[in-house]
Amino acid sequence: MNKNIFVVLLVILAILAVLGFVFKGKFLKPTSPSADKQDLGEKQKEEFSFKWQQWEDLAGFAFEYPKGVEIDDHPEDEENYAHLELTKADKKGRIGITVNDAEYTDVDEWLENDELLSQGSALETEIASMSGKKIALENGREVAVFIDWDQVFYKIDSQAEGEDYWRQAYARILSSFKLIPLEGETEEDFADWLGGFDTSGVDIIEAVEVIE
Repeated sequence: MNKNIFVVLLVILAILAVLGFVFKGKFLKPTSPSADKQDLGEKQKEEFSFKWQQWEDLAGFAFEYPKGVEIDDHPEDEENYAHLELTKADKKGRIGITVNDAEYTDVDEWLENDELLSQGSALETEIASMSGKKIALENGREVAVFIDWDQVFYKIDSQAEGEDYWRQAYARILSSFKLIPLEGETEEDFADWLGGFDTSGVDIIEAVEVIE
């Protein structure tokens, strides 16, 4: 009698094992190769089909930025030579550009004394063919600064807020940033101004009509 019970138990266990294998194959499906590719694609950097236009500022600089971006030049600001704010309705984040008289003789001294920028990690860079700094801050914020020959301080402040759009736009602004004649200044006057400095290798452009 005990032997028969033992045999019955073995049969039941065998049946349960077979059923478990069947249900495991039915409900625990392996990840498909296409799903793996989709996950990988989501992690890749988003690419945009940018069309670029140029901003010519009366304060004597120019840069390229994406079409569709709005620029508020803050006409109410009477303290800075230039105060620009670049935004896009469907993108979080912004890029700000300010130009004013430098409080310090060089960028390193500025970084040591600026409450915000002194908290970041700075790297050497070149903007408008002049030595500058790029400072990485928290939350993906990055600020680039340089001082020109007239001791004018330029700050390009990118607050991307996780948007690859602004990161790519910011890179193009920095690479295309150039000096141009001031409002009312002739090309000859501008050339004379440049002649007072060592401008070997400097990339400049001629003035054109300002984009409104």
